Amino acid sequence: MDARVRMRMFAFAALMLFGALGARLWYLQGVESTREDFQEQALTNILEPVYEEAPRGRILDRNGRVIVDNKVVQVVTIDRAVVEELEPAEREATFLRLAIAVSRSGRLVKVETIVNEFDDQSYGPYERIPIAVDVNPELLVFIGERPDEFPGVEIVKRTVRSYPYGSVAAHLLGYVGPINRTEWEQKRAEIDPETEDAKTYQLNHEIGKTGIERIFESELRGIPGTRWLEINASLRVVGEVEERYQVPVPGNDVWLSIDLDLQALAEQELVTGLREARLRGAKDGDPPIVAPAGSVVMLDPRNGDLLAMASFPTYEPADFVQGISATQFIELISEENFSPILNRAIQGTYAPGSTFKLVTAIAALQEGVLGDGEDALRSPDALYNDQGAYTYSRCFQDSSTCRFSSPFNGSRWVDLRGALRVSSDTYFYEIGGEGFWLRPQEPDEDGDLQDEGIQKWAREIGLGADSGIQLPYERSGAVPDRAYYDRQYDAGVFEVDGSQWFAGATVNLAIGQGELLVTPLQLANTYATFGNGGRLHQPNVAIRITDSKGELVREFTPRVLRELEIPDEYIEPIENGLIGVTLRQGGTAMRSFINANPVFGQWPVAGKTGTAEVKSSTAQKADTSLFAAYAPVYWPGSRVNPDVEPEVAIAVVMEESGFGSASAAPVSAAILEAIASDSVPVARSLDETARYALGLLGESVEVASP
Repeated sequence: MDARVRMRMFAFAALMLFGALGARLWYLQGVESTREDFQEQALTNILEPVYEEAPRGRILDRNGRVIVDNKVVQVVTIDRAVVEELEPAEREATFLRLAIAVSRSGRLVKVETIVNEFDDQSYGPYERIPIAVDVNPELLVFIGERPDEFPGVEIVKRTVRSYPYGSVAAHLLGYVGPINRTEWEQKRAEIDPETEDAKTYQLNHEIGKTGIERIFESELRGIPGTRWLEINASLRVVGEVEERYQVPVPGNDVWLSIDLDLQALAEQELVTGLREARLRGAKDGDPPIVAPAGSVVMLDPRNGDLLAMASFPTYEPADFVQGISATQFIELISEENFSPILNRAIQGTYAPGSTFKLVTAIAALQEGVLGDGEDALRSPDALYNDQGAYTYSRCFQDSSTCRFSSPFNGSRWVDLRGALRVSSDTYFYEIGGEGFWLRPQEPDEDGDLQDEGIQKWAREIGLGADSGIQLPYERSGAVPDRAYYDRQYDAGVFEVDGSQWFAGATVNLAIGQGELLVTPLQLANTYATFGNGGRLHQPNVAIRITDSKGELVREFTPRVLRELEIPDEYIEPIENGLIGVTLRQGGTAMRSFINANPVFGQWPVAGKTGTAEVKSSTAQKADTSLFAAYAPVYWPGSRVNPDVEPEVAIAVVMEESGFGSASAAPVSAAILEAIASDSVPVARSLDETARYALGLLGESVEVASP
């Protein structure tokens, strides 16, 4: 066979081979690639979603002023996929250079912190791991000019929470933090990720931890955006499918019921009152006035809206934006620091002292202990001789154990109105001992024991149970009775059970002492309920929700839990006595109200002082100072009409601050005077405060808005 034939045969064989190879390539790329199962498998293999958190919704006051906002900050991040490719020594050197650069820019970061974040497996393999938040923009240039020194390091923009008014309403607002695994698993069970507009979570995404941020998490959280990364067989990122990018959708805005000006005023007056109590000090022989903490709550009795909620000591929610350390958090929860993170308005429980006499008076009238019936102790108009002490009439022990004294010495004649005005303990002692305790220990038509009528009406008006406010971790307090003692005994808290509920327990209960516990919110709601004629509201802390475009999503209407039937003839003597507390001679708060400011003669306040003893196993403590009221109310000669409905109810509770008339009443009067005279100061933002301070110094310096 000559050479030409062999060449033709070789060319023909090569042509056949190339033809077969081309046909196979055409089949694989043309025919097989059109099959959906192969396409889906290819996409699954090469596309990886990375979620971007959306900006959270804002939190505004009832007038539309932004209390919690978002700001764009620079965040130092590291790409795990890139850094993992580095040699260990090079990786350590990169982390060291990064820690030095970030720290020199003004944000202290340790190498150990970077290593811990890098090793944190809660971050996805393709997520950028944040190392420092809100860094100096100059750091962006520094790192950008040195890519060889900082492989895998990038500074990106991100939105974080900002607080234009600083710590104002901190306990009410709450704070956000990285979601933990328990929270993440719970949310994963609640949310179907396949649902359109699902507000999915990834580990280390932010979630509301307390306050409004927690309760309204589903509204405030936006819809995360999604980037789709192309991943090769070696699990390396080779690109991004930009056309599939889904833009994050901001969360909804929550409008609160509080008035920001009133909130700031309440906080300011509370701090001032505590400071003045400490300066005033205690009398010789009395426990020291420490006055470390307290709370102010204001409600609108007409609809149950929360108008202000102050708790002191407080904290800065902005501290959580950068990520709070374990040491800092321990300081916030430490009892030695008086637990600044505790929202005393709903989590602090106190004996209400004489502010509870309102409830005792209601119960006495409703149950016939005070009235014209043959089983009544006396008429509410009948006079009683208060001699400063009461002795239980059926005492079977030494008479000293059955004798209950009060701070008052002497002799005075009081009816129900006067007993409330001058806060006669012995008048109410007798209601508890001779009135309720001696009644039959048999159920009435409602199934309540007749000798536990005080407890019945305490529960009716909302004590001993959560108020229903839209806030987490609310405590319910306690209304003690035989059943309560049994429950505490079974739980190992008490050493005695309900069989040890004796006359003395009811006598003490009548003046708000003993095992009775209320929160400041419950106390304010009690006075709001009586002030509006008997409508017990579940307090509202939010009034509406709008989307990021301002469109209405949801409104919150008044929530009436129940209506108490309180006849007008019962309301009149009680309200008359409460008004006398602030307006009439002998009233325990007259010095702080009508004597201090004549505006209260035109804008009358119905209130009650309270001084509660504190039980302590470690050391003797000063009394809790309390005041509760509602206003305005009709009084002859005032500008208030007879058919007016009170517009505000207030409760002030100050720990270890002494008499209610000396500490809590002046704080209440200062706040209510500003409302009565329409002179509530406008709350200043941090930016406005800085501008004002610079103006005082005579400097004209521009201060950037937060």
